[in-house]
Amino acid sequence: MIVVGSSSRWTLAILMCWTCSGQGLVMRGLEGPTQSVTRGMDIILHCRYDLEAGDRLYAVKWFHGTREFYRFQPELQPPSRSFPIEDVYVDVESSNAEKLVIRHVVPGTSGIYRCEVSAEETFETDYREMNITIEDAPMADPVIYNIQSRYAIDDELRINCTSFDYGPTSRLHWIINGQMKSDDDDEVTLYPTRWRTPSAAADSQFISGATPEASTTIGLHIKRLTRQHFTSGNQLTVVCTASSMGSAHRRSSAVKAVLDEGLSRQGPLVNPLRPSTAAPTAAGDKRRSPQTSTGGCSGLASNLVAIILTTIQLALFR
Repeated sequence: MIVVGSSSRWTLAILMCWTCSGQGLVMRGLEGPTQSVTRGMDIILHCRYDLEAGDRLYAVKWFHGTREFYRFQPELQPPSRSFPIEDVYVDVESSNAEKLVIRHVVPGTSGIYRCEVSAEETFETDYREMNITIEDAPMADPVIYNIQSRYAIDDELRINCTSFDYGPTSRLHWIINGQMKSDDDDEVTLYPTRWRTPSAAADSQFISGATPEASTTIGLHIKRLTRQHFTSGNQLTVVCTASSMGSAHRRSSAVKAVLDEGLSRQGPLVNPLRPSTAAPTAAGDKRRSPQTSTGGCSGLASNLVAIILTTIQLALFR
């Protein structure tokens, strides 16, 4: 006969309870992005778990770091609740007991995410964590300005490229016919970044109001084009790339110009897809167009009257 003391009975009861409830809640894992995500995208996290037959879900809680920001509790109506925190924007309608949807991520959305699951009958609680990194990438492709559609040997090439961002600013680079220009190249100019506060019309829910807009510009000035600047197909290919510091994501724009050995020096042929910096005609310019050199509309009217009178006189003398 084995006699079990009071304290021993409690210990045995706890061990038995832990043993029988060990399979009550089984965490299968936490699924999400396997690599860094670019600003502005949506992310979906799946919290995988199983409950033993007869047990019920008490709650699923989501944490960003140590702060709870979303909870799914079946016994409540509605079962989904969000607790707003900065830079984490939950789509409550699309989220449920196993899925969490976060919209329009920003760099501040980065961090450790924890899914904590609790069972109702066995009182078990378990969790899984994962780290999510949001990279800042340029908002759009950079824009190349002032490129012409045709160039001749000995012509000057002077162009700019601008990228627009919500900080941090982009790093811009020139690639000429597949060869990247270094920042310290004499033909490359890095201009100071320009900042401005986002417009009031911007949706501050998805764009942090404290983050100003930035425009970064890089210039390229080749004083004299040679035949070496053109490929065997008589093309000059210019690419401008924009990427954020420490980011693998980048955007780029490419333009092409052709070599025209018979290009007239009276004026450049401007690429219609790119803005031109040609200065407008100065006010008070006395040069006339072909129409004004002949008197314009009044001159045409006078000539018409003279022709009619001459016709009438010829008819009368016949």
